[in-house]
Amino acid sequence: MITDSYGHEIAVFDELRGKASYIAYDTVFLRDVGLIFDGLKLLEAGGAEGISAVYRRGDLYIIRRITVKNGYRDEVLVFNPTDSEVELEVGFSFSVPFEDILESDWGRAERMPAKEGDTFVWKGVDGRTRKLRVREDRGIIKVPPRGEARFSLIAVPEVEGTYPITPPMSSSLKLDFLLPRGDHLVGSIAVRDLERLIVRVNGELFPLAGIPYFAAIFGRDSIWTAYFLLDDIPELTRGVLLILSKLQGRKFDAKSEEEPGKIPHEYRFGELCQAGKIPFAPYYGNVDATPLYVVLAGEYLSRTGDRETIDRLRENLTGALEWTLRRLEEGDGYIRYERGFLENQGWKDWKGSIPDETGKQAKHPIALVEVQAYAYWALKRAGELGLGDLDEEMLIRTAERLKSRFNRDFWTGEYYALAIDGRGKPLEVASSNMGHVLLTGIAEHVDETAERLFRSDLFSGLGIRTLGSWERAYSPMSYHNGSVWPHDNAIICLGLLRAGKVGMAKQLAEAQMRAFRALGKIPELFSGFEEPVPIPYANCPQAWSSAGALAMLKVLEVDEDGD
Repeated sequence: MITDSYGHEIAVFDELRGKASYIAYDTVFLRDVGLIFDGLKLLEAGGAEGISAVYRRGDLYIIRRITVKNGYRDEVLVFNPTDSEVELEVGFSFSVPFEDILESDWGRAERMPAKEGDTFVWKGVDGRTRKLRVREDRGIIKVPPRGEARFSLIAVPEVEGTYPITPPMSSSLKLDFLLPRGDHLVGSIAVRDLERLIVRVNGELFPLAGIPYFAAIFGRDSIWTAYFLLDDIPELTRGVLLILSKLQGRKFDAKSEEEPGKIPHEYRFGELCQAGKIPFAPYYGNVDATPLYVVLAGEYLSRTGDRETIDRLRENLTGALEWTLRRLEEGDGYIRYERGFLENQGWKDWKGSIPDETGKQAKHPIALVEVQAYAYWALKRAGELGLGDLDEEMLIRTAERLKSRFNRDFWTGEYYALAIDGRGKPLEVASSNMGHVLLTGIAEHVDETAERLFRSDLFSGLGIRTLGSWERAYSPMSYHNGSVWPHDNAIICLGLLRAGKVGMAKQLAEAQMRAFRALGKIPELFSGFEEPVPIPYANCPQAWSSAGALAMLKVLEVDEDGD
């Protein structure tokens, strides 16, 4: 799969079938765009500055170039190397499904769009009319001897109505200044990925989570991406804080899991999402984005001194802190979650991703180890920096009480438990989650945690696995139960650095670089094997993966004294 993107517009090319699809506004406007020729043989396809494909049909060479920018453009050149003129019938095959991008996961809806001249029209169940104007060259062309001929398809989408935030537009941001002194291969991949993913929303810089299926507004993904890049692109953090504030929860809504002060998990522009058939416009099913929002604001203020932006967000930060305090109180001292639309609501949010010692999904309500650490970090920084309108000394006292309680209840004697389950029992399951506590300052068992992360069950040699290989639920090709996630490793790497474990931090960063060089990319995740085995369904490019890779490259430049 090869992709090209421009803001919210994405072209996806399937090399096996030689066909393309076009996505905009989280809607599949075109599917299976192919050439009508019989006997085509795809020779090569690639994807720098658009998608290029070279075919052969008999003696003819056919060069196809696909780009997206304010519409889909499919341009074809036919070259005839022979001494005779060739007459050729040309055109494209395609369908116009007007499909919400998430329908493949949540169930397809049948649609019969109308056609008005050269424009396809669909009135969605969300009340919006979606249109696609298609101009296509079709018919007989003559290709002169040793000459060429061209034809094309151009499609321009339109969606009526407004949204609370604007669909992402390309930022055309150039990030060569991020290239590190050392590993130019990995750094170059990361920079090119981020140039495609950092867009403008309401005029502010914002990172899309990934392409093609996560080119949407995400809470935790954007926060971590901004955190990794904060020192180099502070404007990105400012944009993330401002855009998420516009989607912050205002009321209690069981369907979307909205709560006052809560930062959303995800916002999408597709028909079924906008109609509420799929609850992602927005959806609030997470328990980590809200304290992380406060953390990001605190880190932004401490590194930039931009009190004006923080004061502008004062009401939002107060709401996020109130949500954190309320959920700690309701959870008997911990932030817990019940099963919602998503079974799990930390960063490992897929079904079955928080296993107990038997390998089964843990019983709800669940208090995740890293979420309590984020809450501590948020309360402590808010108290120290005066974020929001709550009493600062109270926030710090609450944070310190949480720290004491956490180190008593989550420590197993060897490592921090993955979670406390619905029976009040710590899950003695070795996972990467424990590594996040090192960055937050909550951990009292720093040396033991660092050592445990590097035992052979968790450290594959290429990174720290999401789940230890000795656990019953371990599966190295799974989404969260034994794979290796670059952003997860970046958080751990920075935590090791904060804890003064410079050698360990650099060891982990170098292991990740070896994996990226071998894979030739920086994916969402890769397998937990000791060899660099890719996982076919892993999204790539992925913003927090690429931003995390750049953060780890910086760690490699730190000397052993931590400078």
